[in-house]
Amino acid sequence: MLRNPNSVPESDTVIQDPAMEPFFITRSQNNGYTVFERVVKGENNTEYIKTVSYPSNFSSALRTVAREILNEGGKTYDLKTYVNRFDDIKKSLTSVFE
Repeated sequence: MLRNPNSVPESDTVIQDPAMEPFFITRSQNNGYTVFERVVKGENNTEYIKTVSYPSNFSSALRTVAREILNEGGKTYDLKTYVNRFDDIKKSLTSVFE
């Protein structure tokens, strides 16, 4: 379901970084996480957000973002390339902590 980008409550913590685009993570006051994707649709190129998942913790949220980035574009990978690409994406997302 597509939502207005302004529908994220102001009380939520928003975690976003260029390495995660077009995805971002929110954490609500009750400690729940949500992974969103920014999308543009329609004749007027209206911006929306789409809910991707409700992971139970931050680590799972990052894995969800990495998996979604990897699976964009409908590409075909052999197993080794897929695993290596997944590791590269995870490293780029977690390099912020170094």
